[in-house]
Amino acid sequence: MALPRPLPPRPLMSRRIHPLVFVLLVIIGVKVSEQLYRWVAYADERDRVRVFRGQLLEAGAAIVRTREESDSMRAVMRAEDTSLEEEQVALRRYNRYSRGGTLPPEVYARYKEELDSYNLHVSERNAKLGDWQEILARNHLAVSRYNLLADSVRDLAARMGEPYYAVPTPAEAAVELRVQREPIRPEP
Repeated sequence: MALPRPLPPRPLMSRRIHPLVFVLLVIIGVKVSEQLYRWVAYADERDRVRVFRGQLLEAGAAIVRTREESDSMRAVMRAEDTSLEEEQVALRRYNRYSRGGTLPPEVYARYKEELDSYNLHVSERNAKLGDWQEILARNHLAVSRYNLLADSVRDLAARMGEPYYAVPTPAEAAVELRVQREPIRPEP
């Protein structure tokens, strides 16, 4: 009876593969355990980041909305100012009819009508200016709120070990919340 042939010796490479697989499995195990630990240890922070992110999106969308409203009101104010300048030029032409600082009675009636119309237009323009200032105040409030929330989210993310957490910009927030554009048109 013949003795069984001995197995050929393993190549050096295959003897090293087993320890490398073991090291790889240990590294994977350590990384998975780190992630599980972070998942459990930072549950409260993750919940707060989720809440803050929702508020951040709303604040960012408010920035975009108020900026668009402000841009529309700026166009309205420019149109109003141009119209008022034209009316003012028309009122100045009455200076030619003035004799000794007074207007003749037949011209004064027309001047008084145009002056009253001009003053009414100035009052309406000033009311629109108040609306524009209110829009700007809402914009400044939204910007302050957005910055505070963005700083809070970044701080919580850094504490969780994610210093490069992506905080959405106001434009990204508006897209994410699908903010609809509703331009304000100048009144005739």
